[in-house]
Amino acid sequence: MFPSEYWQGRDRFRHAAQSLNCVLETYPIQALGPQDRALSIDVARYGSKSPHTTLLVSSGLHGVEGYCGSAIQWALLTDVLPQLTLPKGVAVLLIHALNPYGFAWNRRCNEDNIDLNRNFLLPEQSFTGSPEAYTQLDAFLNPRQPPTPQELYTLKLLGYALRYGVSSLKQALPVGQYEFPQGLFFGGQAPAQTQQILASQLPTWLGPTQRIVHLDLHTGLGRWTAPTFLVKPQVHQTDLPWFQQTFTAEGLQILGQQGATYICQGDIGPWCQALMQDCDYRFATVEFGTYPLLPVLKAMRAENQAHWWDEPGSSTYAWAKSLLLEANAPTSDEWRQAVVAKGIDLIHQAFAGLNELCPTY
Repeated sequence: MFPSEYWQGRDRFRHAAQSLNCVLETYPIQALGPQDRALSIDVARYGSKSPHTTLLVSSGLHGVEGYCGSAIQWALLTDVLPQLTLPKGVAVLLIHALNPYGFAWNRRCNEDNIDLNRNFLLPEQSFTGSPEAYTQLDAFLNPRQPPTPQELYTLKLLGYALRYGVSSLKQALPVGQYEFPQGLFFGGQAPAQTQQILASQLPTWLGPTQRIVHLDLHTGLGRWTAPTFLVKPQVHQTDLPWFQQTFTAEGLQILGQQGATYICQGDIGPWCQALMQDCDYRFATVEFGTYPLLPVLKAMRAENQAHWWDEPGSSTYAWAKSLLLEANAPTSDEWRQAVVAKGIDLIHQAFAGLNELCPTY
């Protein structure tokens, strides 16, 4: 069900798209994978060639999180769409592995250590600055040494929390920073190749579509197997009731409201909405929960240490890589079966929600 590696996921996606007579396009990136193998973002379009409504499902923006997204997209191509008759004027657009480098190398970030979901800045934003607390926490977040399983990670984190406060930690950790190129959550210093490809191609992929529902698939945040919708209310206020009525996900978080998770800068949703500003563009990040926040952060931190400061053949390098992989694509068969089933269920709900948006098609 889950691909064993990026290339298996890509090959399955391509084969299934071709078998379904999708329009399939491939966009190679400059970076290479292990054994210098080529990497690409792959796009499949199904349904109307001149759509007014499109369901867009993207995966792998955070590299290693692409295992889950790839599995859901493959199930959509092989199990759902062959049994479904799309109404006239409706299309499905699938973008596989927005960060193929991170997927292939089991990293969260791309070849330039860029967290791509911090790289999609709006015109009024700049690739500068970082939260004040990030500078204070840099020594803890980004140790300049190889990782070790023996480190007293939780105790160190507790010490920083007591020193700077839990709220400072929450705001420093995930929101995005542009001053520490070797650090976690680095947003880059210019648009990354993924953003450049989307900027030039997304309007073409969507064609004359006037209404888009975009689900971007992620893992690592939330309760075990539970899908959590993260929605920003700033652009389209009318989206919120629709998301609440359409999806029965166990959690719908309106970013920016009290009790919701952090708001990051440079995430892909508002950027896509701005690029397609003449359309009704409804976007949600869909997170499938794995482990609690602390072990997930530990895995991200250890893998980043290994990437910069360890030898690729060492046991600690392998340990750090396996830690990040488990944090984002647990080996549990129960987890994998559950998230694919829930992902497909959400796709069915999305199709039903399209009826609410345009009942006559």
